[in-house]
Amino acid sequence: MQTIQGIIKDITFRSEENGFTVLRLAVAGSVHPTLCVGLLPGVEPGESIKVTGETGLHPKYGAQFSVSSYEIIKPVTIEGIAALLGSGLIANIGGVRAKSIIDAFGLQTLDILDKEPRRLLEVHGIGRKMLAGIEDAWKKRKNILDLMLFLSESAITVAMASKIYKAYGENAKEKISQNPYCLIDDIWGVGFKKADAIAQKLGFTHDSYKRIRAGLSHVVSEAASDGHTYLPQNELVSRAALLLEVNEEMVLFSLDHIIKENVLIRDEDRIYLPLLFGAEAFVADQLARRAAGANPVVARYDKSFVDEWLDKYASRSGWTGDARQMEAVHGALSHGVFVLTGGPGTGKTTTLQVIVSFLREHSVPVVLAAPTGRAAQRMGNIAGLKACTLHRLLEFRPSSEGFRFARNADNPVDASMVIVDEVSMMDLVLMKNFIAAIRPSTALMFVGDSNQLPSIGPGSVLADMIASGIVPHVELSTIFRQAAESRIVTAAHDIIHGAVPAFPNERGGNLFFVKEEDPQKCAETVVDLVTKRLPSAYGLHPATDIQVLSPIHKGIVGTQNLNLMLKQAVNPGDEGVRRGETCFGAGDKVMQVRNDYDRGVFNGDIGYVKEVDAGGTSLTVDFDGHAVSYEQKDLDELVHAYCISIHKSQGCEFKAVVIVAMTQHYIMLQRNLMYTALTRARQLGIIVGSQRALSIAVQNNETFHRYSRLRERIARAAESTGTVPKK
Repeated sequence: MQTIQGIIKDITFRSEENGFTVLRLAVAGSVHPTLCVGLLPGVEPGESIKVTGETGLHPKYGAQFSVSSYEIIKPVTIEGIAALLGSGLIANIGGVRAKSIIDAFGLQTLDILDKEPRRLLEVHGIGRKMLAGIEDAWKKRKNILDLMLFLSESAITVAMASKIYKAYGENAKEKISQNPYCLIDDIWGVGFKKADAIAQKLGFTHDSYKRIRAGLSHVVSEAASDGHTYLPQNELVSRAALLLEVNEEMVLFSLDHIIKENVLIRDEDRIYLPLLFGAEAFVADQLARRAAGANPVVARYDKSFVDEWLDKYASRSGWTGDARQMEAVHGALSHGVFVLTGGPGTGKTTTLQVIVSFLREHSVPVVLAAPTGRAAQRMGNIAGLKACTLHRLLEFRPSSEGFRFARNADNPVDASMVIVDEVSMMDLVLMKNFIAAIRPSTALMFVGDSNQLPSIGPGSVLADMIASGIVPHVELSTIFRQAAESRIVTAAHDIIHGAVPAFPNERGGNLFFVKEEDPQKCAETVVDLVTKRLPSAYGLHPATDIQVLSPIHKGIVGTQNLNLMLKQAVNPGDEGVRRGETCFGAGDKVMQVRNDYDRGVFNGDIGYVKEVDAGGTSLTVDFDGHAVSYEQKDLDELVHAYCISIHKSQGCEFKAVVIVAMTQHYIMLQRNLMYTALTRARQLGIIVGSQRALSIAVQNNETFHRYSRLRERIARAAESTGTVPKK
């Protein structure tokens, strides 16, 4: 083992995921910089470091120094101090100002910054405001480096350390030392395993109460991420015991204490997060009450009045609705809450237009909303009335706890009727916040497709509303003649009825199947379709008009690899802002992967990189007219979106959709998954892959089971209150 020290000349590569770094170190007495490689999170150009390791010979890159440990040291030469201050590491200090400071203080410069920063006012050009910025940046940098040293064996990156420091401030080490598991709840990106690794390094015992408590909460939270609103106690205990590698008796003992502390809630033999328990009970009670009442807005219009209006509407518009559509119109105008469902081509859109026309003609204030911006825009275009997202309707506000909605029971939405489209995307928590903000005197109508995938978040709200038998519901099923001419529509209905669609692959058609059994060739075919064949044949833009969908993230035909290939083909180049091996450049199609209430963007939002700053440290993304800025440390919230998962495509429509279906996706091949994917296509649908994989998906109608009691709670609430839904 050898030890060398020097000044970091530059960093040629760094992975923000694990801190692996390739840098050139200027060592005193050496003509050429030494190439160093290893785990060096937190180091920056201009810093002086001491590294310990071995010199070796890489077959491709030649001589390099493999670092096993490192230490950031204080520069002791004028050259080292100049390199540190002139590197841009400290805000408001560049090369020119660094020289002025060093000219004034020489070798004492860093001691001045540490102990007497106010003396910087002696330097020409530095005023009080600039001094405050320099002091803050220097102090923050020192604290983050100190925190990284404290967590040095836990693979904490600079970006993660910055988030921890932002959350906890100067008390970060103390707070983590007391309970490292607090990181799970407070810092996005720190899961149980990373927090547990830190705890083990700090000496927490394997069977400590804090560890078991964190493990139990983690298992229930992970279940919520998978769509469950609760876990059966036996399943929770067995999962936690397996994760923690402790016996089930110890887990059960700790669970009883956790429930007494209201960290989790036990309802019979079911264990809930408090948020989900409260949401499920509230939504059930409100739906049962609203289902029992008449539509308070249009109750004054009897059936004959509505029928008379429908006759007039039909004569002037040419619309001839079938019996189920008529039933849906009457249902929406006579119930306090009403659900309308139907697949593509069944007249759901037209029925919505008729209902909105009636409300507007009779001066009933109506508000339209949908879970996503694109769904809201499409809904507004259909109904001829501006629609908004649910978050905008509820007026979300960032807060110290993440977010809050300005619209609530004390400040309800001002409308006589609210219609929500794409309700299958609404999870239990969003539904709770939505209903809480709607007055009892306001009528509700939910529109959706019950055959689509359930929400990404916890719960099966639409399915449970329908299955309860309490909430009035009409499903449209007849495919109208014009829609039946689209093979996308008829194929979607084939799939939902368990039949593998036929693919004529005719010129001028809008549905095609491209057979490819080999995963690598399948991936290459997808790239060729997106970048050459479809733009050439249909005039489609590879990024804005075509969306690739895959059931999984990993593997050759998963979203991650397909995004790498499509990025290089659609928008090549290394100019942009890097996060590890990923580069985001101007024009890139990207997706937000978590709810960020500060920026006003949400999990699944798709946008395009519009600007990248000259220094490659920040970028701006346009999300349908909403410009959002990202620093380099925030880029873990973004992924490329040339290919997205089918789950993340819910609520969206695209001109053309390319769907990957391979037997490698076996665990994810389900009927409603393939149905959801195909119904995202507005003009053109192409499935690339294996006929057997498609057949497996169509035949598999066993959807992933979600633990939810909303259906039973709605029925129980209706029974306990003595209310009977109006038929």
